[in-house]
Amino acid sequence: MCNTIFCSNATTTETEVVLIPNQEIKTLENVGCYRLIICCNAVATSNLPVFIQVGTTNIPVLCHAGNVVYSSQLCKRRNYPIIYGDQNPGYVNGQFVIQGNINPRAVTIPATTTATTTATQKK
Repeated sequence: MCNTIFCSNATTTETEVVLIPNQEIKTLENVGCYRLIICCNAVATSNLPVFIQVGTTNIPVLCHAGNVVYSSQLCKRRNYPIIYGDQNPGYVNGQFVIQGNINPRAVTIPATTTATTTATQKK
């Protein structure tokens, strides 16, 4: 059984980024260990929560602290160890949890305003 999930396609909606595996994921085991590799063609156009498509269901991706993973936190061509779990009542279809380190979430930098300053010269 191959436990590597290669994702080379991504779709972006208004609320999520869905990574689409190259091969259909047929079975997932509770506390099953897998590898997630985002191939070079998967590009997210927005900083939104990440899901992995399994059949017709989109399963959320969380970090090892249990927080939602956003698309700006993941790198392409990197091996992410992930675990699938389906015993959490908060996630009806289960969730993937990344076991390794991920990047911090990118935040939007607020627009800067130009402040008028006056400088006095000493003579």
